Amino acid sequence: MSNEIGNGFNFDKDFVLKTCLILNDFPEIAFKVDNFNKKNMLSIEKNWEDVSNALYLAITLASSLGYNRDTLTSNIALIPIAYYLLKIGLPDNFSQSSKYLNDRKQIQKWLICSLLKKVFSGQPDNVLRPLRQVIANSDSSFPIEDIVEHFKGDVKSLIFSDDEIENLFYYQYGKAYTFSTLALLYPSLDFRNRFHVDHIFPKSLFTKKKLIKKGVPESKIEFYLGNFNYLANLQLLEGTPNLEKSSTDFKEWLYDTFPNKNERKDYMEKHYIPDIDLDLTNFDNFITEREKLMSQKYKQILKLF
Repeated sequence: MSNEIGNGFNFDKDFVLKTCLILNDFPEIAFKVDNFNKKNMLSIEKNWEDVSNALYLAITLASSLGYNRDTLTSNIALIPIAYYLLKIGLPDNFSQSSKYLNDRKQIQKWLICSLLKKVFSGQPDNVLRPLRQVIANSDSSFPIEDIVEHFKGDVKSLIFSDDEIENLFYYQYGKAYTFSTLALLYPSLDFRNRFHVDHIFPKSLFTKKKLIKKGVPESKIEFYLGNFNYLANLQLLEGTPNLEKSSTDFKEWLYDTFPNKNERKDYMEKHYIPDIDLDLTNFDNFITEREKLMSQKYKQILKLF
């Protein structure tokens, strides 16, 4: 049933069993037969309703943050969230209530950073054990700062170097990590609305024939074709505006949609659009300047630790 939440997920039996080991506070969490002995199975059965509710709430939260089977690059990342939700009493309105807004923001930031840093790759148990301990010892909201501090200097650190931030720009349209990378830039979006990863300058324009017809010099064609699908030409846009935008020239769409200068400025600031000539013939400059704006924001967000 949990696989049908939102736009769908891919959770299997092994994931559920691993969740049971963590949420039942068993000291041994390795996925092996010895850990599913009679005593442990009785405990799992006894606590199953709470564990399943915690998992359901964690998956519902992930869905409300815009995730699905294509963008949640590690299912295991939801287990510490489920553990936290169990610890605070399984509030059934956690994904919606304003009471938990700050908590949700902290969880979202931790989830995105964990996914982008791939902290659950390799041997996830070495991350899950200390995470469980940090969360168990916390007496306030989701303890993102304590988690960051615990793993500081470790190979599973959540702290991004300048090089790692610059490497974010290599993510492309349609790739699993691209949503997380963009979501960092939109911390106030309500992802319960359906958002699309959208090409700012429409991808339909990026053929050699169309670019030349639009007046792009042949000397720039290689750059255009090599960059239109990467992060600096992508944004998160609500489904309806994205369908309306479609293959329309970006500058034309922008001025038609936001004829009011102040509204246009708000849109540009929200989506990190540089205040330059937005004609297609200036796409190379657009990419350079937008990368600067996005990089500044990434450093502001990811260097707060």
